[in-house]
Amino acid sequence: MLWSGVCWSYCKSLSSGADMSITSTSGGWIKSARRWIPVVCVMAFSPPIAAASAPLPPVLDVASASSHSRMARVADEMPPTAASLAPGRNLTAVFVNPGLPGERFWNMVTATMQAAARDLNVSLEVVYAERNPILMKRLASAALARATPPDYLVLVNEEQAASDLLPLADGASSHVVMLLNGLTPEEQTTHGVPGSVHPSWIASVIPDNHGAGRRMASELIDAARIYPPGETRHGLALIGDTRTPASIARNAGMLYGFAEHDAVKMTRILEARWNLPDAERLTHHYLQWAERSGLHNTLIWAANDAMAEGAVRAVEASGMQPGKDVLIAGLNWSPEGIAMVMDKRMVMSDGGHFMAGAWAMVMLRDHADDTHWAPRTVHFPMSPIHQGNVDIYGPLLIQPDWETVDFTRFRLQTKEDDYAFDPMAVLGQMKDSPAPLERQD
Repeated sequence: MLWSGVCWSYCKSLSSGADMSITSTSGGWIKSARRWIPVVCVMAFSPPIAAASAPLPPVLDVASASSHSRMARVADEMPPTAASLAPGRNLTAVFVNPGLPGERFWNMVTATMQAAARDLNVSLEVVYAERNPILMKRLASAALARATPPDYLVLVNEEQAASDLLPLADGASSHVVMLLNGLTPEEQTTHGVPGSVHPSWIASVIPDNHGAGRRMASELIDAARIYPPGETRHGLALIGDTRTPASIARNAGMLYGFAEHDAVKMTRILEARWNLPDAERLTHHYLQWAERSGLHNTLIWAANDAMAEGAVRAVEASGMQPGKDVLIAGLNWSPEGIAMVMDKRMVMSDGGHFMAGAWAMVMLRDHADDTHWAPRTVHFPMSPIHQGNVDIYGPLLIQPDWETVDFTRFRLQTKEDDYAFDPMAVLGQMKDSPAPLERQD
């Protein structure tokens, strides 16, 4: 594997969670404020924080009568363990969604979370922080300060903004569940782990982002066997950010995965801030430079499907064919990403991490119903959708019906067990569920 010094210093910064500014190196190029300057790998971080806006009115989703009837049927069919009985009293939970209403990924988090809440007798309220850490803190503080605080507050440590809220929760009656992004190692030195420093913090549920990033790199390299043997493959990585713990782990996995193969030269690492337009623009300029430099056999690793779609558009606009001239991998299991895997413009879309919200509902339900439930951090796998399984699972993700999933099945059966959260198990339930006309409520 051919690497520049900045790649390895970047990898070191990822593992330490350190913040970085723009770093100059040699070879390649990137746009500065005035002109294109030469680099090999570039990291431009710390995007400006949008001004705080007024909180949106909460979206309240209460368990429906039909879902209660379905839970009763399941309870009749399963062994009479504590977890298979109908959930206990109605619980209240507030999820401070760090995204914007209408954002694809955060819509997927919320949709699965709401489906699980209906199964588990949880009244779920969702408020949106609009990608503004200041607004996120304000919304969470307001929920904790209510005359009747929610039983549970669900947070995402987006841009390391959630740890300051743990002392506030200790002074309220709410319990905290952290999902997707846990605390960084530096934050843990102050705040510990669930159940240690802060009695309010009962759980974290974290996907394996490092494994996903590494797997995406490996699958790109495997797909590159279509290129002539002996020729160097040139890699472009479109990352989201370097502050969010999930992104740090995903990026580190990417670096590890590409470093395992000598035939790949990682030409550029660019921050596209999770969005399609930035990814399309950066990929367009990269491809122009690659053409002038005589570089071919391009692999593009994109940290989410939106950035992968931007790369696909740039490749098509350049007159090349994604999936043949340029190989692209994304992540999210978004309908758009899955469709591009189905038509072979993308090699794969890793994902399943958006189900963390549903897993949070399972854990808080068990916490409320079992006085012996112990605080914990649960890590769960992500999985790839690729040419080998997209025909089976792709249609389920393009038009998902989360109501076909029985999330009570993921509850703990005994105190000695640990959770076996697996997004492929959810897809398995969806695949095996009756067709809509066959189902009866």
